[in-house]
Amino acid sequence: MAGKRRFGRVRRLPSGRFQARYLGPDGKDRPAPDTFSSKTAAEVWLTRKEVEIRDGEWIDPDLGKATFTMYADGWVRDRMLKPRTEELYRGLLRNHLLPFFGNRAVGEIREPEVRR
Repeated sequence: MAGKRRFGRVRRLPSGRFQARYLGPDGKDRPAPDTFSSKTAAEVWLTRKEVEIRDGEWIDPDLGKATFTMYADGWVRDRMLKPRTEELYRGLLRNHLLPFFGNRAVGEIREPEVRR
């Protein structure tokens, strides 16, 4: 019988695929974004997630669900910019970025789209 994992859990689903879950640094139980075709693949994913957490590189997956509009508004607000700079940034957002990215989740925006 295999020993218990020290980080995360893997379970076999009725479909025959495997689900990986772990307790995030924020205290939330978090599933992997996808299921895996093998138990080994799920365990490898958990090992990588554990390293991210240990190395301080873990990013809360819920942050990517915020819309670009919400993120951009908070980014400008948190910078404590001078009035003219804030006006410039808000104009750039309004005229160039929000029409394309505004209602999209930040986590769905890809680099090639930004470059275009």
